[in-house]
Amino acid sequence: MSHLASLTSLTDEQLAEQAQMGCLASFAELVRRYQVPVLHFLQRKCRSSTDAEDLTQETFLRIFRKLSHYRVGAPFRPWVFTIAYRVALNGMRGHRYSTVGENEKSSRITQVDSLLEDAEENHRLWDAVQAELSPIQFTAVWLFYVEELSIRQIAAVIGKSESAVKTILCRARKVLVHRLRAYAKFNTLPVSEDEAVSPERH
Repeated sequence: MSHLASLTSLTDEQLAEQAQMGCLASFAELVRRYQVPVLHFLQRKCRSSTDAEDLTQETFLRIFRKLSHYRVGAPFRPWVFTIAYRVALNGMRGHRYSTVGENEKSSRITQVDSLLEDAEENHRLWDAVQAELSPIQFTAVWLFYVEELSIRQIAAVIGKSESAVKTILCRARKVLVHRLRAYAKFNTLPVSEDEAVSPERH
């Protein structure tokens, strides 16, 4: 088995540990795995595709510089999106990028890989969702459905408590089930602040 093949068989966490020890090939494999998901996440935070690409590059530079702070064995995916989210917020606060503010809504159209079987339907779905929700609500919903993070992990990414995330998802669901009845997908969001999503997602 080639070295490249062996890298692709490793978990994100194993690759991150090897990258911490100076294995650049392991870090390159992590970039390969996360470049598209991070770009799509940041495209939904920016008004400009160019800005999203710049923020993606900045995210991976920051990940590389902060590898020593990654706790070995901890879930790597939430750690990546925590950094991406903070990079986006810093870009907004510094007015370096035309990012979407945390109190704004947006109906921008961007390309998103298939979450539903039909890519075009998926595209329309997320445009509709983003148009209805505040950016913080949209971020939580995106991380819940697209990145499949748990409530606890989402809380770490956006810097909120778990109960606050449940509240955000609950309020998002109340908006979506009334405005987007055609998309039953969002019926699985918490209906109350105290409702458990599922044992593996809590």
